[in-house]
Amino acid sequence: MKDTTKETLRSDFEKMMRHALQKNGDFGFHIFGDYAASVLNFYVGSSILGLAEKREAALFLASLYNTGINNVINQQDLQEIADVLAQDPTLNYQVLAPIFD
Repeated sequence: MKDTTKETLRSDFEKMMRHALQKNGDFGFHIFGDYAASVLNFYVGSSILGLAEKREAALFLASLYNTGINNVINQQDLQEIADVLAQDPTLNYQVLAPIFD
């Protein structure tokens, strides 16, 4: 995965996190999961991310989330989370709206 793609993922993740914290007071796992699945599918559909890179990007997003919650998720669970996110076909544009503001 290119560094520019990682930076885009990181930047959009931070926008979403700030939005969720300001609006809801938290950025819980369910919010993260909905966001991550949708943003990965959006990036693949927009050719920002290649399908072959989707799982790596899912792991990158899960790692960013884990860092934000003081690394409480172990590596094995991060791998499982990345697998689930990479296989999830969800694309909810309403969930993604905050990254476009």
